[in-house]
Amino acid sequence: MSLDPVRTLDPSSGLVSEASVYVPNDVGLWRTVGVLAQARASQPGFASAVGAFDVTKRASLTRGAGEAVERFALVPAQTDDEHLRARPGSDEQRLDFVTAGLGRASALAFDFPWYRATDLLTQKVTYVPAPLVDYGPGLAGLNPWDTFFDPSPNGAASGPSESFAQAAGIAEVLERDAFLSAWRNRTPLHLFDVAGLQDARGNRSLVALLATARAAGVEPTLAFVPQHGGPLETAVCIVTNPSGPRPFGAVGLKASPDPVAALRGALQEGLQIRELFLARTQAAVPVLAVTDDESRAEFWTTEPAIYELLQWVSTFTPSPLPACQPVASVDALVNHLEGRDIPTLWVSLTHRLPEAIRDMGWVAGKVICPGTVPLSMDETKGLSGTASTPHPLI
Repeated sequence: MSLDPVRTLDPSSGLVSEASVYVPNDVGLWRTVGVLAQARASQPGFASAVGAFDVTKRASLTRGAGEAVERFALVPAQTDDEHLRARPGSDEQRLDFVTAGLGRASALAFDFPWYRATDLLTQKVTYVPAPLVDYGPGLAGLNPWDTFFDPSPNGAASGPSESFAQAAGIAEVLERDAFLSAWRNRTPLHLFDVAGLQDARGNRSLVALLATARAAGVEPTLAFVPQHGGPLETAVCIVTNPSGPRPFGAVGLKASPDPVAALRGALQEGLQIRELFLARTQAAVPVLAVTDDESRAEFWTTEPAIYELLQWVSTFTPSPLPACQPVASVDALVNHLEGRDIPTLWVSLTHRLPEAIRDMGWVAGKVICPGTVPLSMDETKGLSGTASTPHPLI
């Protein structure tokens, strides 16, 4: 049975409690939005919302369904004991998460679960802490060891096959690693002017989307993260509204071997985050700390944060379009990371999906690459380095 995004997002399939598709907005993007079935009515907002924006209805539905599948799979399930957990007292190889900077040593005082993972280079089994895999703020109970980890959805992926999901998960880890490294060091990005693109068929959707955005008064900054010999180009879209009634700084990313596809994906994501800012209600009191996506979004409506983003943009240097690279297989991505002494661990989570979703052929899992820059969610935990300003990725 083939993947069917409409059936995937039908509440009767057990993945979401509701889902809607909205006609194109002011910048020409179809919007698919849903609420995870595990969510409680008292948990609105980022914790339970899933979806995707795209230039066509079909693409928006397909990507929205994929995000719903991968996010659903990050919430613990009763079947984890059979499929994931290490046996009590087992002595299998376990990830040194403390040395990798993925958790505090204080967590070792607790008997937290360990999940089975596969090293995609050696195909050997190792075990990783459950808090590095699970992510469902407000969707699952709190544990005493949670304070020593900073769970995130980074590396979660889904698709019609395990190799498809693995490649997507690795690409997401690499794009966040590239951007966060540049953000931490304020590395000048390579600014790209779309006016320099040839009038080729593969470029037209990017050019058309940018033209629609500009007609709506949006002037995105498009750039690439400098990279040396990697298999993917990471494009960045920055949209700011410093002087409007709803000020914000929004950032979208996309990594792809095709630089035009990377630009188009980053632009779509940047415009999607823009709409999030325009639609959200501002907090009644100032944010004192960034501890989740909600407080991060609030932080990125403040004048000092937006000013710092604009100061960074002012350092970007005009550059030509990077060359298109060969399609990157899972092996190529894993070997690239191995060249950086970074392992690629895959945790299969397909068993967590509702039966109807599994029967359609959906596969889900999460990639963990100790040694890449992790996507921090709670800045107060200090597990992701010492960036002076919280990153803008939401």
